[in-house]
Amino acid sequence: MSHWIQQLRENDNAAYLIYLLLLLIFAADSQTQLGFAHGFLYAPLLLLASLTDKLRLLHTIFIAAVVLIWLGVLTSPAAPQGFSFIFVLANRAGACVCLLLIYLQMRAAIYLHLQQNRQRADMEMQKQQLQLANKLTKFARWTLDTHTSMVRLSAEAKALLPNASRTRFTLSQFSSLFQSPYQAVIQQLMSDYLEQQQPFDIECPCLLDGKTEHWVRIVGYASVNPEATMQGIVQEINSAHQVKMRLAQEQQRFKHWADSMPIFVWTADSSGAVNFVSQMLLNYTGLTAEQLTANWLDVVHPDDRQHVSVHWLHCVQSGDPYSIEFRIRRHDGSYIWHLTKAVAEYGSDGNIEKWLGSAMAISVAAKKPDTAKLN
Repeated sequence: MSHWIQQLRENDNAAYLIYLLLLLIFAADSQTQLGFAHGFLYAPLLLLASLTDKLRLLHTIFIAAVVLIWLGVLTSPAAPQGFSFIFVLANRAGACVCLLLIYLQMRAAIYLHLQQNRQRADMEMQKQQLQLANKLTKFARWTLDTHTSMVRLSAEAKALLPNASRTRFTLSQFSSLFQSPYQAVIQQLMSDYLEQQQPFDIECPCLLDGKTEHWVRIVGYASVNPEATMQGIVQEINSAHQVKMRLAQEQQRFKHWADSMPIFVWTADSSGAVNFVSQMLLNYTGLTAEQLTANWLDVVHPDDRQHVSVHWLHCVQSGDPYSIEFRIRRHDGSYIWHLTKAVAEYGSDGNIEKWLGSAMAISVAAKKPDTAKLN
C-alpha cells in the first residue's frame, strides 16, 4: 500500500487521473434524477488528492467538487414525483458539508506530513553536515563508562588512533596508546576528572614504531549520558602540528639570521607595534627585548622623536616604505645617527601582515656622531 501511495506522489499524471474521475462523477450525476446522493461520490477524490501531498490539487478538487455539486442541480433530471425540492437542496448541502470536513482533515494531514518531511530533510542535512565536518576536521567521539571504568571509542575514533586495535580500553590501556610522558598525564587527567569534574584539553603524540609522529588532540568534558560521566573527542592534528612546528622552525631560523647580521634587524605587526629586535640591537642599547619592544621611542634622541613617530605612523597607515635618519642612544648614553628602513609584508588578502625593518649606523662622512649624553 505504501509503495502504491509513493508511486501516486511521484507520478506527474496522477492529477490528470483525478480530474478525469471528477468529470465522470459529474457526468453520472447529470444523468441521475435529483434526490440521489451523488454529491458524496466526490469525497473519495479528496482522499485520493490528499495522498499526493499536493495542497494546490486538494484545493482545486474541493472547489471544483462544490461547484459541480450545485451545477448538477441544473443539469440533472427532475426529482421523482412527490419528492420535495427542499430535500434536494438539503441533500446537496449535506454533501458540501461532508466534503468541507474531509477537506479540512486532509489539508491538516498534508501540512503535518510536509512538516515531518522537512524535519527529516533537515535532520538528514545536519547529519550529512556533521559527517562532512567530522571528515574535514578529523574528529570523533569517545566515552568513559563509570560502571566498568572502560574507555569506549567510536569506530571513527578508533580509525584516528593508528595503534588502537579495539574500541574498549581500561584507563591504563588507553593512556598506553600515547608516547611517554603523555601516558601518565592522560591517565592523571581522567582520574582527576572523576574526582573533581574538571574538563581537559591536551595535544599528544601517539605511540608509533619508528620516528614518525602522529599527533592527536584529546578533549574530555561532562557527559549528558547518565551511564557515562565523561565523554569527549579525539581529533587528528598531525597536519596542524606539522605546520606549527615548521612555523616555529622558520621563526627560529629568522632569529638566528637576524642575530648574525652586522646591522640591527627588527619587525613590527600590522599596527606598527615592534614585536622583535635582534640581539645586536639589544647589545647596542643595553636594554632587554621586553623593554625595547614596549617603548622603542625611549632610545630615540628627544629632538628626533616627534618626527620619527609621525613618519612611522604615516607609513603604517599608508603602507609606504619607511626610510628615515635619526639618532639612537647607545648603552653608554651616546647618540649615534642611524639610517632606519622598513617595508611592509602583505598577506593573500592584500592587507599588511607585518613590517620588516633594519637600522644601520651612518658613516662619519655622512653624519657626525652626536656623542652628547642626556643630562
